[in-house]
Amino acid sequence: MKTILCAAAIAASLSAGPAAAADFDFNGSFVNDNDVLRFNFTVGAPGVVTLFTSSWLGGGFDPILSLWDSAGNQLAEQDDGFPGDSQVSNGTLFNYGEFDSYLALNLAAGDYLATLTQYDNFSVSTALADGFLRDADPNFTAAFGCSNGRFCAGSLFDSNNDPVEANRTAAWEFHVVNVDTAQAATVPEPPTLMLLALSGLFLLGGRYAKPKRGPGYLCGQPDAGAEKISAALHPNRVPARIA
Repeated sequence: MKTILCAAAIAASLSAGPAAAADFDFNGSFVNDNDVLRFNFTVGAPGVVTLFTSSWLGGGFDPILSLWDSAGNQLAEQDDGFPGDSQVSNGTLFNYGEFDSYLALNLAAGDYLATLTQYDNFSVSTALADGFLRDADPNFTAAFGCSNGRFCAGSLFDSNNDPVEANRTAAWEFHVVNVDTAQAATVPEPPTLMLLALSGLFLLGGRYAKPKRGPGYLCGQPDAGAEKISAALHPNRVPARIA
């Protein structure tokens, strides 16, 4: 059964700011391939909020970012922040790679939730309550292939069509820019019956990750019934690749 990360298992660093908009930086390591990290944040005034990871270049796993409103409705889901760039958070310039995740969206004032998962653990639907594709499989990347047997990238190619090292680490770095508050959230473990149901859906669907090759690759949706919509833009005005 999936192990949900708790406060003792997350080595997270939080840079607090004043009551006005600030930046928040978190980092740590997954325990299992299918871990799901949740971050609550509050937007005090309408504006552009940036969410991004910066751990891929340091050897971390291939992350997926999803954004949800306070009712658990999905607003965006993003896999690769191609072509990679840099972003300032708390006065520090963080570089992110093409397989990191990047979202920059105009958000209304209110409460939001971001989730961080490993590819290809996409959300099952646009409702957070429905969970994620790999909730019942704590070691799912072993099927992608690597000598470590976990946190595997498989036969992955970058935008230059060069092969990527298949063995990745459990490390993650996540940043929330221009919000009033942000914190890591602890969530209850999904019910056993829901895990079994998700496992059955996965087995029936026979879903396996496909290698990503170059800038034209778009990650497949785990559920073709729900269209993912986002106004996210790359800093260089290139549309973010939404899964």
